[in-house]
Amino acid sequence: MKKGFAHGAAFALAAVLLAALGGCTPPAATEPIQEESAVSTPAETPAPATEETADGTETEAQASLPDPEGAATFSYAQYEEAAQRAEQYWYDDMTTGPAAYCYAVAESVATSVVPYETCILNERLLILVSYGKEGERALDRIYAGTDLLVEVHFYVEYEPEINYQGPQYGDGLMAVYILVPVDTAQPCEVISGWYSDQNGERMFRQDQGVVAEGLTIYQSRMVLHQCRALAQAGLRAFTSPADWSEEELYRYLYFRGQDFGEGEETWQKNMFAISTGNRILTIDFTAEDDWYGNQRFLSAEWPGFTAESIEKYSAGLESCAVPGYAGEDTGWRFDWDGDTLVASMNSESGQVLQEYRFRIYEGFAPWNGRTYCVGGQPMA
Repeated sequence: MKKGFAHGAAFALAAVLLAALGGCTPPAATEPIQEESAVSTPAETPAPATEETADGTETEAQASLPDPEGAATFSYAQYEEAAQRAEQYWYDDMTTGPAAYCYAVAESVATSVVPYETCILNERLLILVSYGKEGERALDRIYAGTDLLVEVHFYVEYEPEINYQGPQYGDGLMAVYILVPVDTAQPCEVISGWYSDQNGERMFRQDQGVVAEGLTIYQSRMVLHQCRALAQAGLRAFTSPADWSEEELYRYLYFRGQDFGEGEETWQKNMFAISTGNRILTIDFTAEDDWYGNQRFLSAEWPGFTAESIEKYSAGLESCAVPGYAGEDTGWRFDWDGDTLVASMNSESGQVLQEYRFRIYEGFAPWNGRTYCVGGQPMA
């Protein structure tokens, strides 16, 4: 995995919730579910509350719910254990899933157990726990005491490349709901999508710096990823991808594709290789916004990589990096030369080994403002 997480605090997002990342337009985030002490008049959905309505009457559907006083009770220790299990489940599942690298920041904020009475007092939460057959619904399991409902709050920011995939959810403060069985031999279960857990416009965390003055956090993250992929692929003297050999193209798409969530099986096949390759190269080497459908770098007639070439090129991936490249431990320095950003790869002693040059594209929105490479030059 290319990105690291701080254990015990960091989370990546569960693969089951990210199946829609490959091209959906981000909808507005769902409103947070807030605990309420009283409810408004029920909607026309079969998800009423058990409390009396504002005018003191009680609906027929409300009366059909079991008396909350008959719900199972749990000890503080059970609440604490359920919250810890939900947190560990969320952490383990999201950091090991295939989309775990898609997040620049993914941290736990809090976990809290939601009691039965709260479930039936909040209309939307009641809808959530009422799906399924009666007797098997999450609501029934919570009432019977076989499961506890845990709300997990977390903070997330997408990596800049994933924004180009049209992620399903927004970023910022979020919450999801997990059903935790009392029987520890049974697995936890995510029963909701993400709920926005914030009010007003999302703001970046204040403790995150940028790599050079004048760059946004998106551009700073993007340029670091681009530098790493260029150095991993062993690309040294060039002004554009047109200067590369086929093997160099293969290596760059292999390493850079991982930032976009693209595995080999996607871009090695002919048509996928053309569309995905052109999209990645357009984003990384031009100030153009036609990420899909262009044939700027690879034409429709391009046959793709042959099986023989893939086997040959793959064999050289581990030894192809620019000499001195040390993965995420590599030292990079960023300086301005007029309107060009110069990224210098340094040795442990501080010697400059390689330079890559970038221009800035401000974009039509903050998330797609990026750096694009205009050349590389070996320095040692």
